[in-house]
Amino acid sequence: MKVVVVQNDPVFGEVSRNIEDVSLILSKRKEPKPDLVVLSELFASGYQFTSVSEARSLSEKAVGPDAGPTVTFMKSLSRETGGLVVGGFPCLTDGRVTNSAAVFRNGELVTVYDKVHLFDAENRWFSPGAGPLCLVDTDFGPMGVMICFDWLFPEVARSLALAGAMLIAHPANWVLPFGPSGMILRSVENRIYTLTANRVGTEARGGLPPLTYIGQSQVLSPSGEILARAPRETAAILEVAFDPSLAKRKTVAAESDAFRQRRPDLYQL
Repeated sequence: MKVVVVQNDPVFGEVSRNIEDVSLILSKRKEPKPDLVVLSELFASGYQFTSVSEARSLSEKAVGPDAGPTVTFMKSLSRETGGLVVGGFPCLTDGRVTNSAAVFRNGELVTVYDKVHLFDAENRWFSPGAGPLCLVDTDFGPMGVMICFDWLFPEVARSLALAGAMLIAHPANWVLPFGPSGMILRSVENRIYTLTANRVGTEARGGLPPLTYIGQSQVLSPSGEILARAPRETAAILEVAFDPSLAKRKTVAAESDAFRQRRPDLYQL
């Protein structure tokens, strides 16, 4: 399986410019037909909203003739590659604005996942996702999707893994320093691949505390090996090939299995 992870540096509200920048980054890829491209959370709109009306003004419909430019770009990219594209955008559905990720396959919308765990000021601008968690059937096996702060809740990755996910696509806008190392644990404890597409840059808008994004987009193996990691401060593209079937193996030693030895009868959730 060949995957591409894009780390960009969007300028808030400059949707067309940010899409052009992502296109330029993608033009540098060596593999013209990756099986999967993962883009960051809100990669074209920017992240630090200052009002509900601002979030609504940059939101996009995911389907129909009024589908927005970010969605249209992802659709076109997936048609071009013939594979999957996962990327974040502010989604408008039935009057609600959500922090969402769209999944496209070969030019067709597969699903839209609305972020369940909103981070900090996001709670002011977005409606939380109502679920269910996002699991997509693909040619290489089930793929989960989560967005940024979802990672801090181990139940999300574990639920996806128990449902069969062999990898998780993870659009993010990380500002907390422990995200990259924390995701290693998510890969190890679930014995799955994780692909985090983060961003770089700083936003300081509307008198809110400045946000500095930490980069370090990464692709991790089921054993926690860092297959690729981007720099902290510059845009980048990661290209990795791996065998997704390795995520079917849940053994950690000859007589130890991360899933078989679970004791859900003792866990209180």
